[in-house]
Amino acid sequence: MKKFSELGVTVQDERKMFNCSQVSISDVLNCEIIVEDFIPDVKTSHGEGRYLVKFKHSNGADGKFFTNAASLKKTLDQIPKDAFPFSTTIKGMKCGDGKIYQFT
Repeated sequence: MKKFSELGVTVQDERKMFNCSQVSISDVLNCEIIVEDFIPDVKTSHGEGRYLVKFKHSNGADGKFFTNAASLKKTLDQIPKDAFPFSTTIKGMKCGDGKIYQFT
């Protein structure tokens, strides 16, 4: 049986946070990743309601990124927990002054 310290989870303010390198979502655009888990409604210095997404690169390295992209958040909310992990590529499409991100 694994010990808690081996699970890659740390506790901060009674919420799990992923113990891995944080990257910008732009660092994983157009790259195949494996989404392993997410934490909804995280408050950051950029505001409330962000999602923290834990993923694995194709090279096996773990990572995490924050997103406030409505399309990604809505998609994550609809995926059953037993469907994790899943493989995807995040695409960004220009929309006005911003971008819309989608799993493909």
